Amino acid sequence: MKVKDHFSITFETAGKMPIEFYVRMQQHSQNTPIYSMPLAGEGHHSYISNNEGRHAYCFRNNAPHEIVVNFNPHGPEEETYLVGHDATPAEQEVRKLSHNVEEVKDHFEFMLFRNEIHDQSVSDTQRRMFNWAILQTLVLAGMCGWQIYYVR
Repeated sequence: MKVKDHFSITFETAGKMPIEFYVRMQQHSQNTPIYSMPLAGEGHHSYISNNEGRHAYCFRNNAPHEIVVNFNPHGPEEETYLVGHDATPAEQEVRKLSHNVEEVKDHFEFMLFRNEIHDQSVSDTQRRMFNWAILQTLVLAGMCGWQIYYVR
């Protein structure tokens, strides 16, 4: 990124499980932290670069299990609405509207992602309940058969 470039990122984890999010600048052999958000299940961060160089955004999972993260980064080429060009107020409003539409689109993608996870969980639960009902039916039929055999 160059000086004065704008970058933003939005993220969400499945089930709002907490993860650590941080942004750092990579210089030669150093990793300079710029921003961190500990134990967040979702978040949004945007910043304007003060230094030229490579920036990295990282997600750290301290949990003993896997956590799925859905994220949408928006780099400098997508964030042109913030650049102070000679634009009419109407053009500035169109840029802001375009950015807001992108945010709504990102949120919609999050909702679809969350819906897929929920649907998968529901189908797994239904399958387990069906298998349990079959087992109960077989056990009940076996007990009835055994009782009829024993009474005779």
